[in-house]
Amino acid sequence: MNKKELADIRKEFKLDSGMLKIQEIYSVYLKKDNVQIDYEPIIYSEFNYFDRMDMDKKELFLGNFKKVLTGALDTKIFELDFQNIEEEKEEEYAQKILTLALKANTKYDIEDQINILIKKISANYKYETDVVVTFIKAEYWLGSSHKNATSNESIDDAVQSFNFILSSINKIDAPKRTLKFDYTDKEFKANSALDSVINLNAPLEGFMFPSLSGGYSDYNKLLYYASKPKELNTSFIENVLNCGFKFTAEDEKNCFGDILKSIIGDKIKPELMQDIYANIHELAEQSEDGETPILGLTDVKNILNNCGAEIVCDIETAFEETCGSKYDFKINNIVPEFNSKSIKITSEIANISLTPKDLNSVKQVLNKDGRRCLLIEIEDDIVIEGFKLETEEF
Repeated sequence: MNKKELADIRKEFKLDSGMLKIQEIYSVYLKKDNVQIDYEPIIYSEFNYFDRMDMDKKELFLGNFKKVLTGALDTKIFELDFQNIEEEKEEEYAQKILTLALKANTKYDIEDQINILIKKISANYKYETDVVVTFIKAEYWLGSSHKNATSNESIDDAVQSFNFILSSINKIDAPKRTLKFDYTDKEFKANSALDSVINLNAPLEGFMFPSLSGGYSDYNKLLYYASKPKELNTSFIENVLNCGFKFTAEDEKNCFGDILKSIIGDKIKPELMQDIYANIHELAEQSEDGETPILGLTDVKNILNNCGAEIVCDIETAFEETCGSKYDFKINNIVPEFNSKSIKITSEIANISLTPKDLNSVKQVLNKDGRRCLLIEIEDDIVIEGFKLETEEF
């Protein structure tokens, strides 16, 4: 699933959408204490048809669902592949459960399948509070001419529909002790400690099944949302969703950096760094619209060869020891934005930003006293506090 497909679906989570229809909604309250002592964890469950809910409740849920699809790909939202599972455990396989729930036509069939998944969530409970887990079934119409059309016209112009299940997991906040005015009894009252609040503004995690790729449903993948990408709930990913996890954008960047350091050493001339970035940028430019540009082992070989880099370690070995020889990096995750000031040079004296294509204008040199200096080639005078700096001989 690419950035545009994700954005197009996300913007339709609104009350007046002409391209998205939410059908059923099923919410389950799980009590943390009951999970820990092996009691029945489900305190309450509620099945509704979204169209029949009151407007305020709809609006709250729409905002919550939209957040599950909000965030950068590979940073907060991850497209995950389902793992293989033993045949005897197939009935508990998330891919099969979600597929059956998506195809189910009755309230009871939907609940039966989702409750299997709820049991898996209970068995892998990692939350610090009680939670409410909500599932929706929805239909999204894909089309290119709906932006300025009415709802009915938009649906008529749609190319095809995309049916999906979206789930959000939200924590229960303990209510603060407050004084409220009761309009019915016309008096001030303290609020009840039993009035638990579902925090729909900050979902803990969630997912959408199936994924969407090039306008078609991909039942071998799902989208997973993490509120804290640096503290991923791997138990949920692996044991509940039965998915394998890929590197985050930050992981990929660090991994690619480690590979380069293994291949060419941990010191580099700015001209070589610029050449490497320029070659990677050129490779990304060759990708077709909507396609995620990637870089693999063979690409790295060709790029380093084109740049005339001195190789100090076997490239295959560097890949195999770091991420595996068949791993493909997403280019947008591993290199700075080529046409913006995305390179950061930090020191105790100053912080400087420049574009990758200007790296050859920077050098680290030793002056006549043997002290390291940062040398930057410039075209215009440097102005500080309204004064032009004097030019000195180096």
